[in-house]
Amino acid sequence: MSDEQTLTTRVRYKILFITDSLAFPRLKPEVVIYQETYIALLKTEFPQCDFIHHGRGGATIVDLFKHSTYYHETIKPDLVFMQTGVVDCAPRALTVIEQQIISRLPLVGRPLTFLIKRYIHQLRRIRRITYTPLVTFVENVSKFEALFQNVYWIDILPIMAQYESKIEGMRRNAEIYSAILRKRKYVSTAEIKAVDIMTDFHHLSCEGHRKIFALLSQIIREKLCEPEPSVVNALGPVLKNACT
Repeated sequence: MSDEQTLTTRVRYKILFITDSLAFPRLKPEVVIYQETYIALLKTEFPQCDFIHHGRGGATIVDLFKHSTYYHETIKPDLVFMQTGVVDCAPRALTVIEQQIISRLPLVGRPLTFLIKRYIHQLRRIRRITYTPLVTFVENVSKFEALFQNVYWIDILPIMAQYESKIEGMRRNAEIYSAILRKRKYVSTAEIKAVDIMTDFHHLSCEGHRKIFALLSQIIREKLCEPEPSVVNALGPVLKNACT
């Protein structure tokens, strides 16, 4: 084994991703295979780095904090990327608890669900609730930042007109929650266009994954070029190659 290979094995730059479903591959409404996801692309681009991904589909930031506890005291990542917020901020007709109660009602559950779906737009407009209240979202953003250093927040994707038409108030809520992330170290998604999002108006298409990959690559490359002194001493030749 060469000296460079030995050093790379001994000291690896650790990058942790904690995300909702937007980082995952998908089969529908369009296909994105794993190799086309931005995390897989980053692994190929930066083989000298350790990539750790914890994700949960449909997760709020509260869910992500709860279910990432295995990583809280066991690793010290050099860089953390968080992708969350859209599940938290979407206007809802019912809370999670209300949904659970209705689904378990033996006789009226089904007809009540039918009525809710029929009047879902009016209920969202009247109730103006989200799965995660803004104050709770802020609290959990702070909890993650207290736990990990070098946290970058991937901004909520732009809300296209079709998504706003489908879920009224989505654009307003996304802007409010995004404003919290933009006060911190964040990755802007302003350049994401309709072609970069699937026809569900929510998940990244192959083009969208490539754009996020490009944005994150720039940050990772900058971080690799300005590492801690101990890492410079150990990985000097490797980091030099990564920066060129």
